[in-house]
Amino acid sequence: MDPNDTQPGGQSGRTITIRLTRDTIMLIAALLFLGTAILLAVVFPSVSPNSSAPTASAATTPLSTAVAGRATADASTPGAAAATPAATSAPNATAQGDGAGAAYPPPTSSPATAAEPTIAEPTIAEPTSAAEPDTSASPTELPIFAPTRSVAAAETPGAQPTARATTPIATFGQPTAASGPANTTPTVPVFGENGGGTPTLEPTATSLPPTRPPAPSPTRRPTAVPAPTAVPMDVLRGTVRWTAAQSPIVLRRDQRLVAGATLLIEPGVEVRLAPGVSLFADGTVYALGQPDRPVRFVGLTPQRWEGIVGRPGANITLENTEIRGGGAGGTVLESSGGNLTMHHVRINDNGGHVQVRDSRLEMRDSEIAGNDMPYGSALEASYASGNGVILTNNRIGGNRMLVRGTAPVRISNTTSTEIINLDLRGNLLVGDGGPDLLLVHEGGYTGGLDPRAVAGPSPFLGTLTCNTLVGGTDGLSLRGEVAQAPLLPLAVNNNAIEKHTPPIIPVYLEYGIGRGATSEMALDMRNNWWGSPLGPYDPERHADGRGESVGDNIEFGPWLTERPACAPSQ
Repeated sequence: MDPNDTQPGGQSGRTITIRLTRDTIMLIAALLFLGTAILLAVVFPSVSPNSSAPTASAATTPLSTAVAGRATADASTPGAAAATPAATSAPNATAQGDGAGAAYPPPTSSPATAAEPTIAEPTIAEPTSAAEPDTSASPTELPIFAPTRSVAAAETPGAQPTARATTPIATFGQPTAASGPANTTPTVPVFGENGGGTPTLEPTATSLPPTRPPAPSPTRRPTAVPAPTAVPMDVLRGTVRWTAAQSPIVLRRDQRLVAGATLLIEPGVEVRLAPGVSLFADGTVYALGQPDRPVRFVGLTPQRWEGIVGRPGANITLENTEIRGGGAGGTVLESSGGNLTMHHVRINDNGGHVQVRDSRLEMRDSEIAGNDMPYGSALEASYASGNGVILTNNRIGGNRMLVRGTAPVRISNTTSTEIINLDLRGNLLVGDGGPDLLLVHEGGYTGGLDPRAVAGPSPFLGTLTCNTLVGGTDGLSLRGEVAQAPLLPLAVNNNAIEKHTPPIIPVYLEYGIGRGATSEMALDMRNNWWGSPLGPYDPERHADGRGESVGDNIEFGPWLTERPACAPSQ
């Protein structure tokens, strides 16, 4: 067959050779031999002494498409003959030769003992026109293999390449069982067309012995992630009564009073709560102590418990009650959307404040003092709807405020259409680095612009009287988002506003004048005591005053020339 003829599959049958030096061929052969030896040592750790490798006559056996064994040659004579064991061709493999379509003759082989391989230096023949096949048993040229090309017979030096019968290259398949060990073949270098290019290693088909796949390692089954465990909670239903005979009542986990249920705590009962435990109320709680037999909420251990929480619709009434050791989360008593009533309640030595949201608040003759306040005011009431706040004869101050400048009492209105009714009488409010009483309007005002006309709802109305605002930097602070607002319908009179820290202004420092009141809305504060018979100080309207100063929007005259008797003393 002519070298330029195209073989089946569209691939050229032209023999491709390249010139290599002796050193390069020896290095490649040595590497292949080393790799084959390692592979054989791994795959066949022990070989039977009776086994033999098939050998084929170099003069009569054509090259198989899958080369096996090791090439041997005389290392000192480039043209020496070498016996090359060949693997059996793939079953039913056929080839085209000279266009005759004759089947490739089967190899004739006889068992022989493999000789010790030596390295031979091949010589590369120049490709010329087709010639008669040379059956010499001394091949000195490396065969060229490609997965889709035919394999040409090795030629002697100087001989012309001739067309030979070809056999399709065997394809790789799954290993099958064999009666004995089989040899493996080294990888054969494949060179570029026309003898040029860089040699690359390409694997050839190998008859591998069956190997037993390693036993699969046990697969660890994923462990199912358990669902979050619900926090244990005791549910109180119906009417529950805690009596003095049962005291102390020990609560080791959260308690929930469902809607419609009632909890009655009799005088003299002590309720001990474990760390982090809370009492949640959706119903009604009555803690009805007596002056000599108060109801006490205390910690089971020195570690703080959480708090008493009134949810929407809950009613909490505390009389002659002491609350100590709570507020682990920053709030010791909370009421949202319900009612909170406290009479003669002492809230001391806790880690949190009293928080009221949209609940009616009534607090009389009570005390919030000596607590740690991580945030917020000691008493903080916020409303998004109309409601009322009653504070009478309370003592709020002396708390350790983490945020300096926070007022002891803060009442805020966050709506522009609702009114908060205030009734603050006879309270002692002691500040620390901020105002004593802070009223905040956070909703825009929708009324008229006349400062004395109430065209729409005012954020606050009611009475502030007979209170003592002392300490801190301000007495009363009224803040709002709208500067132009009408005069608030608040009766602010007979209050003692005194002893505030002077700002760093020469005249204030000289006479010890603090800020008694500041307001961002028009406010009537006539008939109050400002700490001096000379009245409050205002640099423009009353520069002769030596009492606490007043803001621009505050009307202050006439003032009281002596301290009102109804205002509590510090």
